[in-house]
Amino acid sequence: MVLDVPLCIGVAWSCILYSVMEFSDASSLPYWTRPILDGLLALNIDLALDAIAIRLGFWDWGQGLDFQYFGVPYANFWAWFWVVSSFSFGYRLFARRTDWMKIWLAALSALIIGLAGVLGTNAFIVFVIPSSLRTPTVVFTLIVACMIVFALRPRFYQTTVPSLVFWVPMLTHIYTLFAGLVSGVILAPPFLLYMSLAMIGVAMYLHRPTLEHIPFPSGSKIQ
Repeated sequence: MVLDVPLCIGVAWSCILYSVMEFSDASSLPYWTRPILDGLLALNIDLALDAIAIRLGFWDWGQGLDFQYFGVPYANFWAWFWVVSSFSFGYRLFARRTDWMKIWLAALSALIIGLAGVLGTNAFIVFVIPSSLRTPTVVFTLIVACMIVFALRPRFYQTTVPSLVFWVPMLTHIYTLFAGLVSGVILAPPFLLYMSLAMIGVAMYLHRPTLEHIPFPSGSKIQ
């Protein structure tokens, strides 16, 4: 623990960042729009994860299980999107270079810009946006992000990707679904089951090439 935060949380975030950035880098999206897709891919995990996690006692926002998204504040999805997008953007500032700047500055830039992005967007939603407009702001932001990605009509798996790009979201979804079913919390309410299955469906659709190489994919490519 570091200041009451488990170290495994940082490892989990790094796995998510790695998997979504490798996925978007293998897409046809313009380079500087990929952080937007990265943030949306993280939400594919979180929409199925958080509401189950609080029912299993992993963490709690102290608002009850009926608060906003079945106990999960809508602002949490805002934070997930900006955490991943900000760190992704910061890393990409130097990631395409081939000299010492990539080695020494890419990770540092990700840390600085990522933290600035997280703190800045959190301060914006809490201190600038009136409480009555926070939920519409979250929804509007995520809709615009989706529209940008869809408008660019990206193609995925344009290059070979590591198998972890598939396994990070899929194992998370499988664990969440299994734990939720065994404990029964995923049926309280049943919408959580529907959302879990929907997010698994989205992940399977995006990772169709890797599914063809189960159980031990070494990389997949679509022409």
